[in-house]
Amino acid sequence: MTPNDHRTRRGRRLLLLLVLLFLVPPAIAWTLYFSGWRPASTSNHGELLDPPVRLEAPELGRVAGPDPGTPDLRGEWTLLMTLNGTCREVCMERLRQTRQIRLALAEDARRLQRVLVVPEHGTPPTQRQLLGQEDLHVVTTRSLEWTRTPRDGEVVSISLVDTRGFQMMRYAQPLNPSGMLEDLRHLLRLSNSELETLDGLSQGG
Repeated sequence: MTPNDHRTRRGRRLLLLLVLLFLVPPAIAWTLYFSGWRPASTSNHGELLDPPVRLEAPELGRVAGPDPGTPDLRGEWTLLMTLNGTCREVCMERLRQTRQIRLALAEDARRLQRVLVVPEHGTPPTQRQLLGQEDLHVVTTRSLEWTRTPRDGEVVSISLVDTRGFQMMRYAQPLNPSGMLEDLRHLLRLSNSELETLDGLSQGG
């Protein structure tokens, strides 16, 4: 065997190894995902909903927000907060925490909206309470059932809705702001095209 033949065969083996290194892990991951396997523990800090729930919001009434209309729960990531009662200490703390979390996303902050849902006959935050919360959408609804977030004893229930309108994660109390921020940074690194491709594959498209 000539030196040239040896180098050629060695180059082919290295190329094959590189191909395997790139292709095998995704193939294994996709196989496990679509077979229904899930790890016993995950790195996310919120409670992952499996399967995600498509939210069908009824007609909403605008109380406050950066836009003249009501927010669309599709097209952007949404921190959906449901107020059960009056906005007092706990409610204000959640608004401050989620505002700081959104600001900490820096350039990605524009991809995340905050929405506070209040029962139609409930008491929304006052204008004074909303000072410094200019990015917050406050809306009213006839029923809170569609939000699927209220739990016994929670003044403000929080969930994460993806760009397709699927509620995919819930956050228990007490809230862990650093954990939520870590989840959001991880999720926002995934492009919309990757999410749409995964969704299409999971539906057999």
